[in-house]
Amino acid sequence: MMSRFAALGERYSMKEYDVILSMKSNTNLQQYSVSLARVVRQLSHKLLDRSYRDRSAIDQFYRSGTSVGANIREARYAESAKDLVHKLKIAEKELAEFYYWLGLLTTEPMMITDIEAGELLNLANQIGKLLTASIITLKQKHKL
Repeated sequence: MMSRFAALGERYSMKEYDVILSMKSNTNLQQYSVSLARVVRQLSHKLLDRSYRDRSAIDQFYRSGTSVGANIREARYAESAKDLVHKLKIAEKELAEFYYWLGLLTTEPMMITDIEAGELLNLANQIGKLLTASIITLKQKHKL
């Protein structure tokens, strides 16, 4: 069974008129983080249309899910290797917070279905692996 997010490149990727993205090379980490942000945004709007009772949790889910990509993008403009690692670590922390809010919204009363959660987890896990590998590589390369 193919995930509905399998074709992320088409539906959720940055547009060619995104000036900031076009100035730098587009990495898998950047692509996945943008895809996560767009899926979270889309799902958050759907959740808010269905219910206002958990608005605070939905807002936190939205903020953490979109913040991952914003921090990864900010890391591209780091002033040093140490600054780059620090910014990627912030993205990693935001991803951890995203997992928390996703878990909360998948418990009773469930607002996010198991299928939606599974697809989000797959995407978030890819980002987590890439973040961890990048941080380890940078620390080893620059002896941080």
